[in-house]
Amino acid sequence: ACMAITNLTAILLLSPVVHTIASDYLRQRKLGVRPVFDPLRYPDIGRQLSPDAWDDVSQE
Repeated sequence: ACMAITNLTAILLLSPVVHTIASDYLRQRKLGVRPVFDPLRYPDIGRQLSPDAWDDVSQE
């Protein structure tokens, strides 16, 4: 029961972030472009990332 409560709490806390990123992904797909995560578009999420987490992603 403790693991279930822990997992449900984590899911609830991550829901707004997942919704934001998924909406951006779907928007990019609708525009017909290859979806790319840009942490600069989301300062709230970007602050939670390691500074070099997305440095190796090629920008085409």
